[in-house]
Amino acid sequence: MTTRDKNKKGKNAKLTQKQREEIIKLCLDGKMTRTAIAKKYGCSVPNITYMMNKYHRDNELVEKKKKVKKEQATKNPHTYPTDPIKFRIGKILEIEGDIQFARDEKVIHTLGSLHKLHLSLHDELRTFVDATKEAHGATPEQLKIEIVDAIQSLPPLLKKQVMDELMVDNSNVVRLSTK
Repeated sequence: MTTRDKNKKGKNAKLTQKQREEIIKLCLDGKMTRTAIAKKYGCSVPNITYMMNKYHRDNELVEKKKKVKKEQATKNPHTYPTDPIKFRIGKILEIEGDIQFARDEKVIHTLGSLHKLHLSLHDELRTFVDATKEAHGATPEQLKIEIVDAIQSLPPLLKKQVMDELMVDNSNVVRLSTK
């Protein structure tokens, strides 16, 4: 009676996870042929080949993910975008990557908190973008008014420097009324 027969009976009985792990270990050791392993566990040689191919594919995928994570970690972690909108977009993308990794690795217990963080950051981004739109005029006329007000509110020395800089090259200057 084979190991498979001892654990499960029937023509279409499936291998347990433990048996699959044992088969992979035996194949990697190289001490037994696939035919001998198939006979021992009561399965076919193509089944053993399929398991080994899947094992190697999965390991390659894990190695690629580790390589990508390592490359991301070696990038300068101290260069954060100063624009709060770009920062939040970057964080959202980072969390999306973590969610996908958790799904791939079947780490279900962290998915809930990652989803909540993702939604929270997304809502914060939307609020920030909306506030930014409200803070700046939407029409060219409103923008002109904001620019004039900003220049007028500068200290006299800075105001003179800005005006001198604008007057150096008149080709790109738009005259604004300061009423």
